[in-house]
Amino acid sequence: MKKSLQWSIRILILAVVIALSIKIEPLDQRSTQHFDPARQIEEFWQERLPSLLQGDRVLDADLFRTELKNNRKLLVDRYGSTLGIGAPYSLLLGGEFEVFEVGEELIHIRTEQGAAFDLRTDYIFGNTVREATASFSIDDYENTMDFNLVASELNRRVLQLVVAPVRDQLVKGARLHLIGAVDLPQEGLPKGYFELIPLTIELR
Repeated sequence: MKKSLQWSIRILILAVVIALSIKIEPLDQRSTQHFDPARQIEEFWQERLPSLLQGDRVLDADLFRTELKNNRKLLVDRYGSTLGIGAPYSLLLGGEFEVFEVGEELIHIRTEQGAAFDLRTDYIFGNTVREATASFSIDDYENTMDFNLVASELNRRVLQLVVAPVRDQLVKGARLHLIGAVDLPQEGLPKGYFELIPLTIELR
């Protein structure tokens, strides 16, 4: 009888501990705590990106070409941002360009001094935009999936808000001022031209 009472007390204590350890939340409350990349990027796009694109982190496209030959280390130290070992350096570049050739996914552009790039206007993917802004750290996110969702949302907005409004006007001979993001390999150079992902496009 005594043993039975002891077991009953232990079971009761265990049940109380389990009950206290279970946190019950309404479904609507849980959903509000779910990470929303669109909301975060909307705030970044409206409040932080404009000043960033007017700041001193934007490298002139012609200077990029010159420094790439003369002082690559200074170039990446001053303007580059990278995820780590093996990942490319991402930079913000700006300048005045002319359209020389129009393709389905890439538009070939050049400055008057001859700095040449392929402007990506379709199928934007990867981390180039996110890293070039140097505004997001993986340490600020609970998991890598959320961090990657930020990059995807930025790429989506570039296509929707930057490229789409002017896509039909990007014809051969068009002149434009733009600021974009570009990847520079840790060593060597890319095959062909650097691909530039636009963050602003102003037709001249």
